[in-house]
Amino acid sequence: MNFATDFAPIRGLADVEALERVPLEARIPNWDINHWIRLGCGAAPAKPALYYLEAAEVAAAPRILTYAEFARRVNQAANLFHMLGVRAGDPVFYLLPTLPELYVVQMAALARGIACPINWMLRPEQIAELIRAAGAKLIVALGPTPGYEIWENLAAAQKMLPRTVTVLSVPGPAGAKLPENDLDTMAARQPAEPVFAAARQGDDVAAYIHSGGTTGSPKLVKLTHRGFVYKCWAATVTLAHDSRDVIFADYPMFHIAGFIGRGLLPILHGMSIVIPTPLGARDKKFIANYWKFVERYGVTLFSGVPTTLASLVKSPPQGEDLRSLRKIASTGSTAMPVAVAEEIERMLGVRMLLTYGSTEFCQNVTQAPRDGAPRFGSTGIRLPYTQVKIVRLDASGAIERECEAGEVGAVIVKSPGNTPGYVDARYDASLFTKEGWINAGDLGRLDVEGYLWLTGRARDLIIRGGHNIDPAVIEESLLRHPAVFLAAAVAKPDAYAGELPIAYVQLVAGAQASAEELQDFARERIPERAAAPSEIIILAELPLTDVRKPAKNLLRFDAARRAFATALRQSLGPDARFEIAVGADDLRGMMVTIALAGSALEPRVAEVMNRYTVAYRTQALSRGGHGL
Repeated sequence: MNFATDFAPIRGLADVEALERVPLEARIPNWDINHWIRLGCGAAPAKPALYYLEAAEVAAAPRILTYAEFARRVNQAANLFHMLGVRAGDPVFYLLPTLPELYVVQMAALARGIACPINWMLRPEQIAELIRAAGAKLIVALGPTPGYEIWENLAAAQKMLPRTVTVLSVPGPAGAKLPENDLDTMAARQPAEPVFAAARQGDDVAAYIHSGGTTGSPKLVKLTHRGFVYKCWAATVTLAHDSRDVIFADYPMFHIAGFIGRGLLPILHGMSIVIPTPLGARDKKFIANYWKFVERYGVTLFSGVPTTLASLVKSPPQGEDLRSLRKIASTGSTAMPVAVAEEIERMLGVRMLLTYGSTEFCQNVTQAPRDGAPRFGSTGIRLPYTQVKIVRLDASGAIERECEAGEVGAVIVKSPGNTPGYVDARYDASLFTKEGWINAGDLGRLDVEGYLWLTGRARDLIIRGGHNIDPAVIEESLLRHPAVFLAAAVAKPDAYAGELPIAYVQLVAGAQASAEELQDFARERIPERAAAPSEIIILAELPLTDVRKPAKNLLRFDAARRAFATALRQSLGPDARFEIAVGADDLRGMMVTIALAGSALEPRVAEVMNRYTVAYRTQALSRGGHGL
């Protein structure tokens, strides 16, 4: 087992401080993540590294890749990348669902260049922008495959690029193998041992991971070898991981939580990884049979994003043998409803440890202590050797003062895992304080025992007539209703109060509940009158982000569109023809576009829209447009 052989209890901040009495450099003798990957692969060569199922069939025989086979394929792929001109500072882009080849590509890219996993569901123009921004020389992508549009989207993206980029293909389930650029075919011709020397230093960039940006195209975040090694060490110490663990590969692997928690960490420990389907938790059949998969493969590490966990709570075990599950688990999201965490502990005897992190932090910076009080609702205490402060910032991004215990302010972080910046350095100014701390835009408070309590994203905070409302208060109340599966509270623009809280709800399949019933239910349980949702909107399905969280940016846009449409209809009259579109704007955050049938309406539109602080523009309604 790498990093640690003895796990001292972590009950609270005092135990973290005790660990810090030994310098971090004395605990970690090598800052090259590839060193630790090699150790993990070499510990038990005959052990299964990957179990892969093409479809979520519990009884199907999996494809098995041992650690010896995996290490050989990683070396061959890295040698192929080297032969194709990739050097230490060059990114290897890859657009792949969760296949064994994704793991090979990730580790080979780290060994030879810079790993750059891309959300394979992005649009062609976004893919092209990311390729252009990083200066990619090599791309590995899923070949033509039924049910996927990766190959087609990449082809469209390439037409937008000024130069040709070398592309390798990987066949998908029932997909075509392209012999002229097939990764496995070309890599198999390479030696089984590395043909290049590439020892890395801690400050060398290891990966570009794109953030889940909500105001435009995702930003590429630079992450270092030091950051990855440190975060794997910290996860080992705080969660007591070892080689006996078995884990599902059910997170998106282009996200930082999947890249580390389902990629680096299990490999460097020599764990066994179960890929139940290339779609992971997006595959409804896998979720429906989740407990059967746990029983068959002896999965030990239970985890998931809140939407996955909520689904599992609504479909509890039906007598499966789940004794393999460890008694602690983590969730890589700050949006974990308290009610879901409590139900998991009641249902499974597994205590959820909430965490807080971001891509810019290289994953988590706080976690509930594994041997301490759960304190549901808090994201726990800081990781060893990481500093977390709550501060007041001035308009220039400088720290005015540190907040008192219990006082809400901006959450800022210094950590060995912090990014040195974005690939596009223009974004760095808004990320770092003047003193060099990272400000990821979250609001929170620290209690007297060092537990972090998030009160919302700075942009998610609902401000009703000067009253700050935490969306989680609304969401938690609604999620306690038996008919509610998902809930997301956002701000609706209001000419008088500035913003009003409203909530979007997705019901449990087959359940019945009216908006009025849910509004009354929430109002009775929310202690602050101003925080009661002014409106409940029930959707068949809430839009979700790539990591299965409610896509609040889309919901904010929808709430704004509804609010402005109502206000304009009241002013312009029932016969006026207009259309409203609300979307992201990199400078203003949100832009409202109002298409009008005739310029005579513009003064009255201006009279309405000037009551709000949002940016807007008008344009002519197209002839085909029917208006509202």
